[in-house]
Amino acid sequence: MTIKEALISTVNFSIPDNRVVKALIDASLTGNAIYAKDDEKAVDLCMAGLLLTLMTTADVTEDDVSIKLPARDQLLKVYKALLGKWGVVDPTETPAPKPKVTQRFIW
Repeated sequence: MTIKEALISTVNFSIPDNRVVKALIDASLTGNAIYAKDDEKAVDLCMAGLLLTLMTTADVTEDDVSIKLPARDQLLKVYKALLGKWGVVDPTETPAPKPKVTQRFIW
């Protein structure tokens, strides 16, 4: 199995080939290379990036043909799970503000 096949096999819907190739290039992965256990983190993070771009894609309807992605909230759950699996901070979340010390008592 190649890295590209491993990436595509992680979801149960079709992804346009050009998006997969771009995601592989962005992650500095070679799609034709043989997939190994050492590539798991890189492939998972590549898929997380791909899912993030897919969440912003509109559903397409033309005549009798309709292409609809799974619910955006489901894609977001998978995205967060992949990031959490590897301890990567979600760049879409704004960190909670830290409290500020406004007064000091010197004893």
